[in-house]
Amino acid sequence: MYKSFKLIFLLNICFVLFSCNESNENEINMYLAASLSNKIENSIENYNYVVNIDSSGSYDLVNKIILGAKPDLVLAANYKLSDSLNTFYEYYGDYSQNKIILVHNYDKDINLNDICMNNYEIGIADPKRAPLGMISSEILKENKCSVNDYNLVISSNAASLINMINLDYLDFALIYESDFLKINDKYNFSHSKQAFDKVLIYSFYVNSLLDSKKKEDINLFINYLKSQENISLPTKSEQ
Repeated sequence: MYKSFKLIFLLNICFVLFSCNESNENEINMYLAASLSNKIENSIENYNYVVNIDSSGSYDLVNKIILGAKPDLVLAANYKLSDSLNTFYEYYGDYSQNKIILVHNYDKDINLNDICMNNYEIGIADPKRAPLGMISSEILKENKCSVNDYNLVISSNAASLINMINLDYLDFALIYESDFLKINDKYNFSHSKQAFDKVLIYSFYVNSLLDSKKKEDINLFINYLKSQENISLPTKSEQ
């Protein structure tokens, strides 16, 4: 009985690994930056392929690949990504870009210096799990904002940071500009006038081990997403 149980357990593990790494002919397994999840999921509702999406912070996704996962396609925030991604994946062009902004529900405009001098609590994404967090950490340092640990609220990624704002846990946060409209109007959040020179680009990466037919299908899907975004970006063949 013990041997039978062990065999079933191993078969289940193999099934999970297989399902994570292999896709059927008319399916695409995609790793997607959490900050793009709503946008992409809405874009692919009528697409003629089944797209299986795993969404998380871009650094989380790359760590899964380092540990052995091999999705067909990765759309991630291209900011200080691990070299491991370039080892197993081919760059297939850019999708869009984003800026980082400071948001608040203060009754007048406020900047990072005001927040730090008054020891206000500020929310950022996790620098170890999401590029938004890495950039936010750099912005705090560049602005000589030595926030105490107890005044820094860290959320796992961009999407969960917005959720924290909408649950009324935060009054100040560094978020993506594209996420500002996701904040519930009832909290009266404003966009600070303070500007940062950080721009983040989202890029496509395709599994280099896929056969030519699968890569062609994925390239069509990438072009479809770009057309939905209404951006004219070069395809892989034009680079």
